[in-house]
Amino acid sequence: MAKTHSTTVHHILDKRFVGITSNGHRVMIDAEPEHPTGMRPMQLLLNALGACSAFDIVEMLRKRRLIVQGYRVELEGERSESLPSCYTTIHAKHFIDAPGLDQRNADRFVELAMTKYCSVAASLTAEISFEVVLEHEQEV
Repeated sequence: MAKTHSTTVHHILDKRFVGITSNGHRVMIDAEPEHPTGMRPMQLLLNALGACSAFDIVEMLRKRRLIVQGYRVELEGERSESLPSCYTTIHAKHFIDAPGLDQRNADRFVELAMTKYCSVAASLTAEISFEVVLEHEQEV
């Protein structure tokens, strides 16, 4: 059976929003030019990609009983100048400090995470559907 996740994005003011998941977790999403309170949507996407692949890699390291002393993923995305301004390339650089991990296995773990296991990476080509519901009274 397929898993279903849900979230609701609420407008706060101008280009400021809050996303709230069905279990109450919140994230500020903000494209205000001055005093932003959260990340822009495309920054969230890069962070989601990095975190998703990192979850998988940390799990692979755990299964091999390797201790993670430090780990970070630096991501850089290049966006199209035309609309929609989607990412045309994304580069992720994984810095892993796990004594006992050799380069061959590290390369294999990252490749598996980025190309096979990461749901966010796979979702970048998802089919998207939509509907519109007007909540105000329409004039006849």
